[in-house]
Amino acid sequence: MGLVSIFISVLAIALALLIGAILIALAGVDPWEAYAYLLKGSFGNRYGFGETLTRFVPLLLASLSFAVAHKSGFFNVGAEGQIYIGAIGALLVAAFVQGLHPILHITLSLIAGFVFGAIWAGIAGVLKIFLGSNELINTMMLNYVAIFLVEFLIHGPLKDPELFIYQSYQILPSARLPIILSKTPLHLGFVIALLITVAVFYLLYKTPIGYQMRTIGANIKAASYAGINIVGVTLVAIITTGGLAGLGGAIELMGAQFRVVAGFSPGYGYDGIGVAVMGRYNPVGIVLATFLFAIIRVGTGAMQRGAGVPFPLLSVIQGLIIVFVIASGYLTNKLSETTVGGRA
Repeated sequence: MGLVSIFISVLAIALALLIGAILIALAGVDPWEAYAYLLKGSFGNRYGFGETLTRFVPLLLASLSFAVAHKSGFFNVGAEGQIYIGAIGALLVAAFVQGLHPILHITLSLIAGFVFGAIWAGIAGVLKIFLGSNELINTMMLNYVAIFLVEFLIHGPLKDPELFIYQSYQILPSARLPIILSKTPLHLGFVIALLITVAVFYLLYKTPIGYQMRTIGANIKAASYAGINIVGVTLVAIITTGGLAGLGGAIELMGAQFRVVAGFSPGYGYDGIGVAVMGRYNPVGIVLATFLFAIIRVGTGAMQRGAGVPFPLLSVIQGLIIVFVIASGYLTNKLSETTVGGRA
């Protein structure tokens, strides 16, 4: 079923793009020209390729965050807020701790981002574990709290006094992630994100704690009956899911933006949910789905600038791809059940 699943997913994407082409034509824009700009913007030159891989990084970490939580039975839709708080944590070290060697400064800043993101997710986690509160609602509401908290900080305590606009202090040069592809914005965070993906795969599928997390996510009653420490394992999952999103914010700050600003994240935390679903919550599938989304994010901007495709229509096309790929997964599962049933 592996090749069949891939074929169905590719067909779903093609169908979504076809419907998108019809909508683009109805808007009075040549769809061939629009899609040509999409490809050109993402791959047509060295800078565009580097930009695509740069957008790939925070989106990958946000989707891994949601996937780990989902596998563990914890519904974390708060990656957006955790990205903001992780960026603030990294900023406190990257902008105000001076005199460190770059390797140490970068490491400590990343750790701060992880810790701050984990703490922010931990608020919803503690409420769920000890008070039985719904983590879906809590993590969603904490997104807004985080965004407005960051707005307050960059308007007050963390505002750079040398600027007239509301932005945080700039991080120190020693805390910046080095560029790994010249004449592009692609930075070391890309390599770090891939290494983290490998670590997440190993954690989930090669360690006892990962097995326990997946067991709780599949059936919490069976996990409890088997003697698994539900509270302890759930706390590990919460720390991991929040920390991954916080790392996404830290890497975005240290590799791309260098300051925390209003609208620091253009929705990476929300898009990460769709990416995780498209990738079937598997780290390998998530990498492929994230790459597709990064292409869309960079390419649709080029479509808007070059071909004049209306911005709302770009969101519709992105939504169509998500819906069709998810539907293709449902179809693949049904075909698999039919095959197994027929063999039985």
